[in-house]
Amino acid sequence: MDLTDLRSLEEVTEQFFRSVKEGSPLLVSDYDGTLAPFKRERDEAVPPLKVKRALEAILEAEGDLVILSGRRADEVARLLALPVEIWGCHGWERRRADGATESPPLPGQASRLLDSMAMELSSFPAGTVELKPVSVALHWRGRERVKEAYDGMSAHLALVAGWAGLEVLPFNGGVEYRLPGCTKGRAIERILEERSGGDAVCYIGDDVTDEDAFRVLRGRGLGILVADRPKETAAAARIKPECVEMFLALWRGALKKQRRTGVENDESKRTFIDSIQPSSSDSVNRGGKTRGAAGVGRVGQRAQPGA
Repeated sequence: MDLTDLRSLEEVTEQFFRSVKEGSPLLVSDYDGTLAPFKRERDEAVPPLKVKRALEAILEAEGDLVILSGRRADEVARLLALPVEIWGCHGWERRRADGATESPPLPGQASRLLDSMAMELSSFPAGTVELKPVSVALHWRGRERVKEAYDGMSAHLALVAGWAGLEVLPFNGGVEYRLPGCTKGRAIERILEERSGGDAVCYIGDDVTDEDAFRVLRGRGLGILVADRPKETAAAARIKPECVEMFLALWRGALKKQRRTGVENDESKRTFIDSIQPSSSDSVNRGGKTRGAAGVGRVGQRAQPGA
């Protein structure tokens, strides 16, 4: 369903909070294209001031917040500059709110395979190829010649990636060759495992890499796609990019209201989550018309003083 006005967005946010059995809902957000606008130079991608202030307000209200990004966790931390837990490289890295970072060792010959894939991309200009712990990415945003060169090599590169056992993952402004299983969906599964059964999780994201997370949350939480226009998605709802700051403000307001009034029972949670899940025919909201119903503790907890 499309949440294109304040009333519908406020209604869904408040209903989601009323569905919580116990504890506090966890908000998990993508970074690029969701909190920060896309930039040709990736180091310039920072959230607008109003969005950052809205995030700060959620943290000040003791809300649980996690950033889940394809970027390195320390890179997001530097750009965002907030004391928040960050899962980087699609969840491979975990940087807690106090700055402590952890990641599992790479399997077998993974490093060698990724280095070999990076060599296949060595003909592209400096700064367009990024070697990360579990993937190699080629960026072409604002670089048409790089995109044209990639189009001429894409079949060969896909073949090389297949030999290396890497997944080919197109994203907004580039392509990534990634170790299998390193997905945002798996990261959300881990987050759900660490949260208690009564906790509710909402994920907001904008790209194809976020669809894995949306699929995991179907029937278990709330997925919100950030997109200018309706498109096929596993998310339960869609908001426009310019509405992200409004959504964050409503989340903070609902959080403060929850602190005052308490929460509803588990039946309320089940009823709401079931009501917002799109059927296969409702995955795309055609024509813009609404379909369906209008730290080291657990994941997302802020670091405690002295931690």
